[in-house]
Amino acid sequence: MIAVVGGGPAGLSCAHALAKRGLDVELYEMDKLGGTCLNYGCRYVNALKEVADIIDNLNAITGKKHDLNDIISLDELHEKVYKIHKSMRENAKKTLEKKGIFVKFEEFKEDYEKKYDYVVYATGQNYSKNYLGIECATHKELPYLKKLPKKILIIGGGTVAAEYASIFSIFGSDVTVYARSKFLKKIKDDEVRDYIINDLSNFKITNNEEEMKKMLYNDEYFNILAIGGKKRYETNEYFQVSGKSKVYACGDSVRGGYTPIANREGRIVAENIFNEINNLPLKKMDYGVEVATIRMPINISVVGKQTNDFKTSYNRPGTGYYFKKAEKRGMNRIYYENGKAVGAVVMTNSTELAPYFAQYLKGIEVYKDFVEVYPTTDPFYWQF
Repeated sequence: MIAVVGGGPAGLSCAHALAKRGLDVELYEMDKLGGTCLNYGCRYVNALKEVADIIDNLNAITGKKHDLNDIISLDELHEKVYKIHKSMRENAKKTLEKKGIFVKFEEFKEDYEKKYDYVVYATGQNYSKNYLGIECATHKELPYLKKLPKKILIIGGGTVAAEYASIFSIFGSDVTVYARSKFLKKIKDDEVRDYIINDLSNFKITNNEEEMKKMLYNDEYFNILAIGGKKRYETNEYFQVSGKSKVYACGDSVRGGYTPIANREGRIVAENIFNEINNLPLKKMDYGVEVATIRMPINISVVGKQTNDFKTSYNRPGTGYYFKKAEKRGMNRIYYENGKAVGAVVMTNSTELAPYFAQYLKGIEVYKDFVEVYPTTDPFYWQF
């Protein structure tokens, strides 16, 4: 019997892969199936982003400033999101049960390890709620927020901070982001980062600690802590937990990353447990080309490396920014190294274009004469 601890992307994919190999699995989840991604993270942010996009486009079309409360209250929006997520959790549980995976909604304690042949920890990261002595909201509190705050201070300069700031600013809050170092450090290209800050950001950004403290200790501000978490486990290259036998860990509890990576790590762990049982070689994770998405007024995809050798294009009017054609609506760059494409930053519909760039970086040379990001000039587009 194998215990999988955590019902997020890594835990679910691991449990499914173990059951597929004929192994008996019990899944422990002390909160909600789906983990951070479904309930508090990427899918929750996607839900808010869809509403923010409606408001943003409505503002552009009418020439008037609308906010969330003109359409729906934050409480009502959260109720709708909760019902959808509840349905998804129920379907996930049914799927697990059909595969013979028993779900226990309780905390897994360390002394339970001796009851199982193997244990897999997929418990996510450990997040702090306290900043300079002040209790702040984190991703776990936001879905229960009843009213839209008038003023928001977001502490953190990464992807999550940028997404929260963009969405709540469109909703109608006065948002300030405090970035302790560089805003969006993931963007190594300073020119691209400046473009994002000056042309795409719809909120204030400060690096001034004293200014931040005034807001942090001011009751008028709703404080959100978005500085990321800490991993819980040290593992070797096969995801075996250091100092323990037959104990594995994967997902954000080992390496803060993204849902697709967590899914793949969960499957690798399942394969390694099966291989260990059958005295077969263990596998390492091949992370390949990673695609990160930052959801702001226009989505930004970051793929591969950023170098000093690049080609640049700007978006023309099209889906998502047609009525904003008078504004700059996205800088796109492909980066090269020794004549080969090694990365890209794409400021357009990420879900449509990221797969193209991922294939391009793997060596498919359809973009060697790249000029612009636009469907009618996309050579892949015409091949299908």
